[in-house]
Amino acid sequence: MTKSKSAAFIWNSIEKFGNEGVQFCIGIILARILSPSDYGIVGILLVFTAVAQILIDSGFTKALIQKNDKSKDDISTVFTFNLVIASTIYIILWFCAPFISSFYGEPSLVPLLRVLALVLISNSLFAIPNTLLSIDLDFKTIAKINSSAIILSGLFAIFLAYNGFGVWSLVFQYLSRSILMLIFFTISNTYKYQIYFSKASFKNLFRFGSNLMVSNLLNVVVGKFSSLFIAKVVSTADLGFYTRGMQFPDVAIGTLGSVLDNVLLPSLAKNKDNESLKYEFERVMKLLHLITLPITVILAVLAEPIVLLLLTDKWIAVVPILQLFCISRYFNNLISVNINILYVLNKTNLVLRQHYIKIIIRVVLIVAALPFGIIYIAAAEAVTSIIHFIINAYYPGKFLGYGIKKQLSGLYIYLIVSITIFLSLTYINSNINSLYFKIIIATIVGILSFYSLAYLTNRNDFNYLKNFIKNRLGKK
Repeated sequence: MTKSKSAAFIWNSIEKFGNEGVQFCIGIILARILSPSDYGIVGILLVFTAVAQILIDSGFTKALIQKNDKSKDDISTVFTFNLVIASTIYIILWFCAPFISSFYGEPSLVPLLRVLALVLISNSLFAIPNTLLSIDLDFKTIAKINSSAIILSGLFAIFLAYNGFGVWSLVFQYLSRSILMLIFFTISNTYKYQIYFSKASFKNLFRFGSNLMVSNLLNVVVGKFSSLFIAKVVSTADLGFYTRGMQFPDVAIGTLGSVLDNVLLPSLAKNKDNESLKYEFERVMKLLHLITLPITVILAVLAEPIVLLLLTDKWIAVVPILQLFCISRYFNNLISVNINILYVLNKTNLVLRQHYIKIIIRVVLIVAALPFGIIYIAAAEAVTSIIHFIINAYYPGKFLGYGIKKQLSGLYIYLIVSITIFLSLTYINSNINSLYFKIIIATIVGILSFYSLAYLTNRNDFNYLKNFIKNRLGKK
């Protein structure tokens, strides 16, 4: 890893973990003020904006990252396409809002969706500056912009929540953050592009972007499938519990996958030698096991004291959801790396092919779980993630010789260690009354136990992690 790539990794990590940490703290304050129903209503809205965002981007920003000989026409074409599609989708959502509101029996969804959907237009305007900075591995600037927008929009949302704006506090948090990011990215942008559309550029980028768009679209639709129907089949409040249950694993476990997703593709796109890719692939998987497994175990053990301490007992229903999503998010990180390898190999058609199979599995399991409530739905998500990991590991095994057996061969010893620590910490916590002591003791004992056992059982991997932290993250 070169110095520039190390710096990119460091700044991208700072951005993701720092921003998630800030958002997490803001979210805790808001959750103590707002109700589960407020979060459930916003959860419904975010399904539609998430799907719309995929359609707007259409995989073109990643196509720009992948393309080594990108031109000004390519960049301007993507900018123009994003803006036109965003405006079109906003108009569609404006007119569809009453029908969506009627479906869920929530009249407030009409104005809420029409306001929140404005983020689609704002996001489309700063997508190109953000992408260009990513291509240049300038994650330092991205980190500063995101951090500033998150803090300011979060403080605004807290002010609104304290003054009785309810669910509108969350809507204006998303909207103000998007507008602030647009302002900051516009100020920092030095690259000149314009509203211009080139058919040749579009066709060239569409070859890569179309498969990626369909793949991402299917992934988001199926990923949000449970959220789409929990509010309808169960209740809006249960959707609030469900989305809050996802937040903790998303921050603690899923953020690392996001860091890898942003850094891995730009770094590897310039080098498509299979042996080099395999070597990098193995390194990333080792780091994932050693970094995310202890986090996963400790968070699952501490689910109840964390929820009671931070969110209060009105959110106690979140606990089993949180624990199940720890499993889901851990395997999602492994899935992300496998998918990124196919992107680097320019095998987006295979990613799409796998998605078709994964969709069937997820939909069947979630539909079967829906009548039984949110705990069974979360369990279905956890099982789905494990099955998806097995599916996604197939092609890396075929092209690079690093498939499911080799990936799991480096995992099973850590799983045994993790299960042992989980059972031990659960027993220890059952004999402690103080929430603070439960969190402190479990965290210290869990980390020391995991890395001590990791050192004893696989010293080479442990030394690799130690050297990585010392030689890579220690660089300025």
